[in-house]
Amino acid sequence: MATWQKSLRRCGFTLIEVLIVITVIAILALLVVPRAMGAQRKAKEAQLRGNLKQLRDGIERFEATSAAWPPALGDLMASTGSDISADLDGRGGSVDRMAYDGPYLVTGSGALPPDPFTEAPDWTYDNTTGAVHSSSTLTSISGSAYNTW
Repeated sequence: MATWQKSLRRCGFTLIEVLIVITVIAILALLVVPRAMGAQRKAKEAQLRGNLKQLRDGIERFEATSAAWPPALGDLMASTGSDISADLDGRGGSVDRMAYDGPYLVTGSGALPPDPFTEAPDWTYDNTTGAVHSSSTLTSISGSAYNTW
């Protein structure tokens, strides 16, 4: 009978053992979670850089062939010159619709690429200078605001 009681007492974990395991898991989580969040942020920053490069390259090609900045950012995706939204850019330059050789930006979705931080194609575009920036008010890992990139 004594051997049965001894084996019965050894079946589970003590409260101290459970608390130690929970503490070790919590410490590991504190070490891993910030690194994972940093990696996610770096990936979004890389995607933002890539999207901005695509947009800026398209704007430069539009300006090189049409002699004006695109009146609207969506005009980079116009299939013909007649699809451009306006005849003038923000500085009063006339858009040469006949010279248009677009689309200057092609995406799989057929829409402007989304800003990875706002998750919408809500870019800040100035058609007087051709400048395009993120509309996010967040700050990058390096400390600069995304809307100044």
